[in-house]
Amino acid sequence: MSVATVSYVLNNVANQTIPDETKCRVLDAAKQLNYVPNLAARSLVKQKSGLIGILINRSENEGFWKQHRYASFINRLERLLTDRGYHVVLFSLDAANPKLDIISERKLDGVFVVDVKRENFHLISSHFSVGVPLILIDSIIEDSLFYKVNYDYEEAFALSGASSQLNQSYVVIDSFNNAELIQSIRSSIGIDPSLFHMMEDEERLERFLEQNAEKTGIVLNEFIGSIAAKYVNAAKLTVICTADCPDILPAAVTRIQYDNRKSEEAFQLMMKLIDDPMNGPEHKYIDVKASHSE
Repeated sequence: MSVATVSYVLNNVANQTIPDETKCRVLDAAKQLNYVPNLAARSLVKQKSGLIGILINRSENEGFWKQHRYASFINRLERLLTDRGYHVVLFSLDAANPKLDIISERKLDGVFVVDVKRENFHLISSHFSVGVPLILIDSIIEDSLFYKVNYDYEEAFALSGASSQLNQSYVVIDSFNNAELIQSIRSSIGIDPSLFHMMEDEERLERFLEQNAEKTGIVLNEFIGSIAAKYVNAAKLTVICTADCPDILPAAVTRIQYDNRKSEEAFQLMMKLIDDPMNGPEHKYIDVKASHSE
């Protein structure tokens, strides 16, 4: 087995016809030797930094339901990227007034931008060179240059029965910085505005739930669902689990789950774009489908 073949396998070089048996032998040997890729050396050879950025836009005084919203997504995405040999750099940006100097100091091979205000997006994207893949998460931005990965909320609300029970169910959603995403969610439900509530604080949520105590409820985000379950009959709640933490909900709650699908979709898309920026899907919006409900 040649040195070149070993290098191709360890560096995951595309367009090399290497038998699966050979790949397995190389990887098994590397595992036994506790091989760790030298990021600096790889950067010199490939003219890449080996760094992937995750930029999360955060609002001031966020409730705990927003603070934990992306924890599982980031954890899973980081593991996938690390297994592929990348290092992850996490940035928290002020959603209202993002400071971008720190971004300019890093050379990144790819970037995920999470829940960004439309008016700030192009300022952020301008800090990255042409050819650096940039994928938006939980954001609707009408720009055909960039891919967007969002949950298929229309499908989720259909699974919850919201569309077939208009005016018999209320809906509580998480608040997002991206106003266009909020509007898209509202449009996908088609519900009376008086039965729609966007979570800002627990006190206002409690008042809203008291006013609609006789109705069934559909809640976006299981952390918000766990709060709602304190004030209403849990058996009358359906929670669309967007934070990959369904186990925090009472057993009586009906759950619609995604099971880390957003991180998987985002990772696979990023790998395609890094290998070949022209190899992405034709449609720029990637809608993540629910895995199951229970």
